[in-house]
Amino acid sequence: MQPVFETTVASLLPPMTVLTMVSGVWSIYLFLHLLPQLQLGFPIEHFDPDVASRGWIHFLISQVLSGLMMVCFAKASLTPPGSVPEAVEWRFGAFKDPNMTSEVKGTGERRRCKHCLIYKPDRCHHCRICRCCILKMDHHCPWIMNCVGFRNHKYFLLLVFYSLLSCIFIGGTILETIFESVHKDMPISQRFLLMLCFVTTAFMGFLLTLFSGFHVMLMMKGLTTIEFCEKQTSVASPQSGRFSKYDYGAYRN
Repeated sequence: MQPVFETTVASLLPPMTVLTMVSGVWSIYLFLHLLPQLQLGFPIEHFDPDVASRGWIHFLISQVLSGLMMVCFAKASLTPPGSVPEAVEWRFGAFKDPNMTSEVKGTGERRRCKHCLIYKPDRCHHCRICRCCILKMDHHCPWIMNCVGFRNHKYFLLLVFYSLLSCIFIGGTILETIFESVHKDMPISQRFLLMLCFVTTAFMGFLLTLFSGFHVMLMMKGLTTIEFCEKQTSVASPQSGRFSKYDYGAYRN
């Protein structure tokens, strides 16, 4: 069964907020930082090649980071997270291999979804928003309007990583223009937009640092967000110090 998405105003609001914020920050960065540094159309006597070279470097790096971020945003949003196959064994529990699943309910019975009426593979959970059982479900993310699961978890992590790098780079490089605006005759509205861009990237960078750190910790321990929150993990070996039977070490995870 594939996820069933209901497009409503409430569900569209988070991703539209993200796209609006990204567009606003990029527009301010382009018109108030990059274009003045590139000095396009400047008279030759006022042209500074060092500033222009730095501007092109800033332009290329910011373009690459922003492009990768938006590609990962699209992939994380549009890639199905993974659902239980429409097969006889999952519908009726006719497993050829008795070890096909290991997670059971408190009664010792195999886990079966009361909504989808199918047996659940290990690490599979039902999403009430997508109205579907998601393979290796991490969480439902309203910002991408999709569940984070087996097939799009990589794109979600890359989205967080590239978003953090973009915030660090844009926020760090725009400081130069902010400092220069103190000594220039710049309209107060432009100074406000520059500060707004910096504060936005700094705040989002702080949140993304915490968020990425949390997910790196989960990845190193072989856990999903649901498993971490519900604390339904099993210790593979007391000597290994592992917290999950899916933990194969930080590198292999």
